[in-house]
Amino acid sequence: MYQIDPDRKLKVLWWWLHGLGVLVVTGIALFAEFAVFRPIDDQTAANIHEARQLQTFLRDKDRVRSEHARLAKELAVARGQAATLQARIPDEPREADFLAQASKLAGQIGLQIQDYRPSAISSKQSYSTVRVDLICQGGYASICSFLDRLSKLPRHSTVTRLRIDANRNRPVYSVQISVTLYFVVNGQPSIAEKEATDA
Repeated sequence: MYQIDPDRKLKVLWWWLHGLGVLVVTGIALFAEFAVFRPIDDQTAANIHEARQLQTFLRDKDRVRSEHARLAKELAVARGQAATLQARIPDEPREADFLAQASKLAGQIGLQIQDYRPSAISSKQSYSTVRVDLICQGGYASICSFLDRLSKLPRHSTVTRLRIDANRNRPVYSVQISVTLYFVVNGQPSIAEKEATDA
Protein backbone atom coordinates (compact mmCIF):
# COMPACT_ATOMS: atom_id res chain seq x y z
CA MET A 1 0.00 0.00 0.00
CA TYR A 2 1.26 3.47 -0.99
CA GLN A 3 2.02 5.68 1.99
CA ILE A 4 2.07 9.48 1.90
CA ASP A 5 5.21 11.06 3.23
CA PRO A 6 4.19 13.36 6.12
CA ASP A 7 7.12 15.72 5.50
CA ARG A 8 6.12 16.16 1.91
CA LYS A 9 2.54 16.79 2.92
CA LEU A 10 3.69 19.48 5.36
CA LYS A 11 5.88 21.10 2.72
CA VAL A 12 2.94 21.27 0.25
CA LEU A 13 0.73 22.68 2.98
CA TRP A 14 3.44 25.18 3.88
CA TRP A 15 3.66 26.36 0.24
CA TRP A 16 -0.12 26.61 0.00
CA LEU A 17 -0.27 28.70 3.16
CA HIS A 18 2.55 30.97 1.97
CA GLY A 19 0.84 31.38 -1.41
CA LEU A 20 -2.43 32.19 0.28
CA GLY A 21 -0.62 34.66 2.56
CA VAL A 22 0.97 36.37 -0.42
CA LEU A 23 -2.45 36.65 -2.09
CA VAL A 24 -4.01 38.09 1.10
CA VAL A 25 -1.17 40.59 1.55
CA THR A 26 -1.38 41.59 -2.12
CA GLY A 27 -5.17 42.03 -1.82
CA ILE A 28 -4.76 44.17 1.30
CA ALA A 29 -2.11 46.28 -0.43
CA LEU A 30 -4.31 46.82 -3.50
CA PHE A 31 -7.29 47.64 -1.31
CA ALA A 32 -5.23 50.14 0.67
CA GLU A 33 -3.92 51.71 -2.54
CA PHE A 34 -7.33 52.21 -4.17
CA ALA A 35 -9.50 52.71 -1.09
CA VAL A 36 -7.18 54.73 1.16
CA PHE A 37 -3.98 56.10 -0.36
CA ARG A 38 -5.28 57.13 -3.82
CA PRO A 39 -8.26 59.14 -2.43
CA ILE A 40 -5.85 60.80 0.01
CA ASP A 41 -3.48 61.65 -2.87
CA ASP A 42 -6.39 63.01 -4.94
CA GLN A 43 -7.64 65.10 -2.01
CA THR A 44 -4.12 66.38 -1.36
CA ALA A 45 -3.75 67.40 -5.03
CA ALA A 46 -7.15 69.14 -4.92
CA ASN A 47 -6.17 70.97 -1.73
CA ILE A 48 -2.88 72.09 -3.26
CA HIS A 49 -4.72 73.37 -6.37
CA GLU A 50 -7.27 75.23 -4.23
CA ALA A 51 -4.50 76.71 -2.09
CA ARG A 52 -2.74 78.01 -5.21
CA GLN A 53 -6.00 79.54 -6.46
CA LEU A 54 -6.55 81.24 -3.10
CA GLN A 55 -2.99 82.55 -3.11
CA THR A 56 -3.54 83.96 -6.61
CA PHE A 57 -6.80 85.55 -5.46
CA LEU A 58 -5.10 87.06 -2.41
CA ARG A 59 -2.34 88.47 -4.60
CA ASP A 60 -5.00 90.04 -6.86
CA LYS A 61 -7.23 91.32 -4.03
CA ASP A 62 -6.16 94.94 -4.48
CA ARG A 63 -6.87 94.80 -8.21
CA VAL A 64 -10.25 93.13 -7.58
CA ARG A 65 -11.20 95.77 -4.99
CA SER A 66 -10.15 98.55 -7.33
CA GLU A 67 -12.17 97.04 -10.20
CA HIS A 68 -15.19 96.61 -7.92
CA ALA A 69 -14.97 100.26 -6.83
CA ARG A 70 -14.69 101.41 -10.45
CA LEU A 71 -17.70 99.34 -11.53
CA ALA A 72 -19.73 100.58 -8.54
CA LYS A 73 -19.02 104.20 -9.56
CA GLU A 74 -19.99 103.47 -13.17
CA LEU A 75 -23.22 101.84 -12.00
CA ALA A 76 -24.05 104.87 -9.81
CA VAL A 77 -23.39 107.21 -12.75
CA ALA A 78 -25.53 105.05 -15.08
CA ARG A 79 -28.40 105.01 -12.58
CA GLY A 80 -28.15 108.77 -12.16
CA GLN A 81 -28.22 109.28 -15.93
CA ALA A 82 -31.21 106.93 -16.21
CA ALA A 83 -33.08 108.86 -13.52
CA THR A 84 -32.27 112.17 -15.25
CA LEU A 85 -33.42 110.76 -18.58
CA GLN A 86 -36.64 109.42 -17.04
CA ALA A 87 -37.42 112.88 -15.66
CA ARG A 88 -37.31 114.17 -19.27
CA ILE A 89 -39.71 111.52 -20.58
CA PRO A 90 -43.44 112.08 -19.90
CA ASP A 91 -46.15 109.44 -19.65
CA GLU A 92 -48.06 110.84 -22.65
CA PRO A 93 -47.01 112.01 -26.15
CA ARG A 94 -47.54 115.73 -25.36
CA GLU A 95 -46.46 116.88 -28.81
CA ALA A 96 -47.96 120.34 -28.15
CA ASP A 97 -45.64 120.85 -25.16
CA PHE A 98 -42.66 119.93 -27.32
CA LEU A 99 -43.81 122.29 -30.08
CA ALA A 100 -44.08 125.14 -27.53
CA GLN A 101 -40.54 124.43 -26.31
CA ALA A 102 -39.16 124.13 -29.85
CA SER A 103 -40.97 127.30 -30.99
CA LYS A 104 -39.58 129.27 -28.06
CA LEU A 105 -36.08 128.01 -28.85
CA ALA A 106 -36.46 128.81 -32.56
CA GLY A 107 -37.63 132.35 -31.74
CA GLN A 108 -34.55 132.93 -29.57
CA ILE A 109 -32.12 132.06 -32.36
CA GLY A 110 -33.93 133.45 -35.41
CA LEU A 111 -35.32 130.23 -36.90
CA GLN A 112 -38.90 130.20 -38.16
CA ILE A 113 -41.00 127.03 -37.73
CA GLN A 114 -43.50 127.08 -40.62
CA ASP A 115 -45.19 123.72 -40.16
CA TYR A 116 -45.46 120.93 -37.63
CA ARG A 117 -46.53 117.37 -38.52
CA PRO A 118 -46.81 114.61 -35.92
CA SER A 119 -46.89 110.99 -37.15
CA ALA A 120 -48.51 107.85 -35.74
CA ILE A 121 -47.43 106.50 -32.36
CA SER A 122 -45.06 103.54 -32.37
CA SER A 123 -44.98 101.27 -29.30
CA LYS A 124 -41.84 99.44 -28.17
CA GLN A 125 -41.35 96.98 -25.34
CA SER A 126 -40.48 99.55 -22.65
CA TYR A 127 -41.52 102.86 -24.22
CA SER A 128 -43.43 104.46 -27.08
CA THR A 129 -42.39 107.04 -29.67
CA VAL A 130 -43.98 109.59 -31.94
CA ARG A 131 -42.15 111.25 -34.82
CA VAL A 132 -42.60 114.95 -35.41
CA ASP A 133 -41.60 116.70 -38.65
CA LEU A 134 -40.66 120.37 -38.32
CA ILE A 135 -40.60 122.48 -41.49
CA CYS A 136 -38.38 125.47 -40.79
CA GLN A 137 -36.64 128.40 -42.45
CA GLY A 138 -33.54 130.24 -41.32
CA GLY A 139 -29.87 130.97 -41.72
CA TYR A 140 -27.15 128.36 -41.49
CA ALA A 141 -26.03 129.52 -38.04
CA SER A 142 -29.59 129.45 -36.65
CA ILE A 143 -30.13 125.91 -38.01
CA CYS A 144 -26.91 124.65 -36.40
CA SER A 145 -27.73 126.40 -33.11
CA PHE A 146 -31.28 124.95 -33.13
CA LEU A 147 -29.98 121.40 -33.63
CA ASP A 148 -27.39 121.87 -30.89
CA ARG A 149 -29.89 123.24 -28.34
CA LEU A 150 -32.65 120.79 -29.24
CA SER A 151 -30.99 118.05 -27.20
CA LYS A 152 -30.89 120.38 -24.16
CA LEU A 153 -34.64 121.00 -24.08
CA PRO A 154 -36.56 119.71 -21.02
CA ARG A 155 -38.23 117.10 -23.27
CA HIS A 156 -35.93 114.27 -24.41
CA SER A 157 -35.83 113.80 -28.19
CA THR A 158 -33.53 112.62 -30.96
CA VAL A 159 -33.12 113.97 -34.48
CA THR A 160 -33.69 111.08 -36.89
CA ARG A 161 -33.71 112.94 -40.21
CA LEU A 162 -32.43 116.26 -41.52
CA ARG A 163 -32.92 117.77 -44.96
CA ILE A 164 -31.65 121.24 -45.94
CA ASP A 165 -32.56 122.95 -49.22
CA ALA A 166 -30.54 126.01 -50.24
CA ASN A 167 -32.12 129.13 -51.75
CA ARG A 168 -29.79 130.66 -54.35
CA ASN A 169 -31.36 134.11 -54.15
CA ARG A 170 -31.27 134.48 -50.34
CA PRO A 171 -29.00 133.28 -47.51
CA VAL A 172 -32.00 131.48 -46.04
CA TYR A 173 -32.39 127.73 -46.01
CA SER A 174 -35.49 125.56 -45.94
CA VAL A 175 -34.97 122.69 -43.53
CA GLN A 176 -37.02 119.64 -42.60
CA ILE A 177 -36.15 118.10 -39.25
CA SER A 178 -37.64 114.79 -38.13
CA VAL A 179 -37.58 114.47 -34.35
CA THR A 180 -38.49 111.37 -32.35
CA LEU A 181 -40.22 112.01 -29.02
CA TYR A 182 -40.26 109.35 -26.29
CA PHE A 183 -42.92 108.67 -23.69
CA VAL A 184 -43.80 105.89 -21.29
CA VAL A 185 -47.33 104.51 -21.23
CA ASN A 186 -48.76 103.35 -17.90
CA GLY A 187 -48.04 99.65 -17.45
CA GLN A 188 -44.78 99.77 -19.41
CA PRO A 189 -41.53 99.52 -17.44
CA SER A 190 -39.81 102.88 -17.33
CA ILE A 191 -36.73 103.56 -19.44
CA ALA A 192 -34.81 104.37 -16.26
CA GLU A 193 -35.77 100.99 -14.77
CA LYS A 194 -34.80 99.22 -18.00
CA GLU A 195 -31.41 100.98 -18.21
CA ALA A 196 -30.71 100.33 -14.53
CA THR A 197 -31.53 96.64 -15.03
CA ASP A 198 -29.31 96.44 -18.12
CA ALA A 199 -26.48 98.11 -16.25
